Formats: sequence, C-alpha cells, structure tokens
Amino acid sequence: MTTPPSDFSLDLVRQGYALAEGILDDTFLALLRRDLESWIDRADAVRKVNGLGESMQGSAHHTLRSQGALADLIRRLPLDQELRAHFGGPYILNSFGGLMHVKGTATEYAHVHRFHRDVRTYSSELRLMVNMLVMLDDFTVENGATRVLPGSHRLPERPPEDYLQSRSIHLTGRAGTVVLFDSNLWHSASPNRSGEPRRALTMNYTRPLMKQQMDFPRLVGEAFSDDPRVREVIGFRSRVPASHDEWYQPTETRFYYADQG
Repeated sequence: MTTPPSDFSLDLVRQGYALAEGILDDTFLALLRRDLESWIDRADAVRKVNGLGESMQGSAHHTLRSQGALADLIRRLPLDQELRAHFGGPYILNSFGGLMHVKGTATEYAHVHRFHRDVRTYSSELRLMVNMLVMLDDFTVENGATRVLPGSHRLPERPPEDYLQSRSIHLTGRAGTVVLFDSNLWHSASPNRSGEPRRALTMNYTRPLMKQQMDFPRLVGEAFSDDPRVREVIGFRSRVPASHDEWYQPTETRFYYADQG
C-alpha cells in the first residue's frame, strides 16, 4: 500500500473527508471485486429465504469471514495511522459492507439517495465514527460517485435541500482510492448512468466503547489473526461478556480492556 498525502489528516478535519489514491494495487482489487460479488450472491440468498425479496439487491452487509480477500483487506489495516490519529487512540471495526451499483437495479435504496449522515445523533467535535470508502472501480460522475457537502460535518442541522444539491461535490477517483470521511458529513449516493457496474466497500470505524453492528470476534474466530493491532481493530479487546465466567477474568484475559476507553 502507498502512503496517503501529507495533508490527509488536515483535510479530514477541515473539510470532513480526505482521499488517498493508489492505496490498493490492481491485482488485489480484482480479488476484492470477486470476493464482493460472491458475498452479494450469498446475501441475496439469505434475504430471499427471510422474505426480503430484492429490496437490497446489489449489496452485502458484514462481509467478513476468516479467509478471503475482504478478510485480507482488514488484516492490512488500511490507513491505520490516520485512523488512530483521528480518534486519538484505539478504534474498532463497527460495520463492513459492499455494494455493486448498476444502472436501473434495486441497488438504489431510497434512503441512501437522499442526503443523510451516518450517525443518528450529531456528535459535534467528539469523534465517534468515521466512514471508509474503498473504490473497487473508478468513481466517476457518470457511474454514480458518492456526493458529499464539504464542511457539513460541522453543521448540527440538515442544510436546506437546494443548498445540498447546489454545493455538494462528487468524490471521484481511480480504483484503489480510499476515502475517509467524518460520519457527521452529509452525503448521498448518486445514480449510475453508465452501462458498467460501480463497486465499492464501505466500512465504519468507531471508538471501542461503541457497540459493533456485528459481533466480529465471534464471527471470524480466534484464529483470524495473531497481530495484536488487527485483533484490537476487529474488537477482541472490547467485547461484551456473555456469562459470569467471562466477566470474572484476570486482567490479561478480560473481555473489555482498560485501554479501550
């Protein structure tokens, strides 16, 4: 992986988002695209069984298992130093999903095509959550690049619709670009008018004190990684005990560690 530009962290604070180009190489991107499409097929099958039909077509949620390219991406800890600097310490993976955005499909959920923020409660200067967007294909205006309103992570209330529409910009970039943006930032999907799919991965990272959307430690298992940093990011140092035996543990084997905030 290449390193992000020197003003990356400043951009994240000042405008609410920052782009790092060339983070992932073409060979790894091909593996990620293939793994994502496999996950989407799997998610479609589960949704069909559970009566959800095609309401989330083209998407997959919590795309993590012990093996595969998506697991390898998490093990690489993309932009780890930048995330630790932004949170001022430890952070964990809160959610991990992917999307294949295709023209004219049910991929376009109504809510993501309206400007929204990914935290339900405005957190102001308290940095609780950051979104990571991984471009698996080139992002262009034509194929539905994400729109953001620069600086809107500082606005406690939703701006007027005409202001959002006129002042927002598209996050365009080459495949392999990774974007971080403050989860208070107002953003929106945009329609794919091209004839090609536009694939992306979306992760949310939070402070360890926030509840994960999925129990990733239990999902991937103890053997996922021996790297202490990877294990911390997955959430192995900020788990919720499920029994009194798990609660009453010595310091070195406890479920929630004191250094996790």
